[in-house]
Amino acid sequence: MKVDVELPSDGKRHQYCWGCRAEDVTPEHGAADFLCGTCGRTHDRVLVFDPAVNWWVDGSGEYWHESAGTFVRRADGLFLFFERVFFPLQWTVPAGHVDTGEDPRHAARRELREEVGLEVSLDDVVPLSVDDVVGDSCWRGSDAHRWHSFVADVPAGTTVEVLEEGRRPVWLDPAEALGRPLTVPVRALIERHLS
Repeated sequence: MKVDVELPSDGKRHQYCWGCRAEDVTPEHGAADFLCGTCGRTHDRVLVFDPAVNWWVDGSGEYWHESAGTFVRRADGLFLFFERVFFPLQWTVPAGHVDTGEDPRHAARRELREEVGLEVSLDDVVPLSVDDVVGDSCWRGSDAHRWHSFVADVPAGTTVEVLEEGRRPVWLDPAEALGRPLTVPVRALIERHLS
């Protein structure tokens, strides 16, 4: 997404309507839909500039976020996937935005805890790759993310409960996962690194 509003410089969080770009949308964070008080339309995305997360605008005007995600692998060789309940409504792995000043590996570990309740040591979050993924759209308005990918191995009997951002966790091999409607980065990362 090319930025079409003036970039905020006050160090505060700003959230704009996806349609008319008015700074008049609710709810403020993470709901399935956002209602604009100015144009009256509902969108599944907003344009957010949040000093609490790592973001930047490149020389072409593209709006970028930094993300961290983990491919959780059971001892039987299957990986954890779940269906998102917020935009984009596709299948994914535990992942999220990297907070300002946060190391991506710490962010990946935090997302494991927040999204699927898995507590793993930092040593068990093993780097896989760093990839720039254009076409990776999030509810915060970015269509480009720098993905820090990790793998975490867990015992064969591990079960998880997807918390607030998803549902229907499943354990699949990479080929099976590619048969599902995956998010853009998860599909790209499986094809590049796990297939």
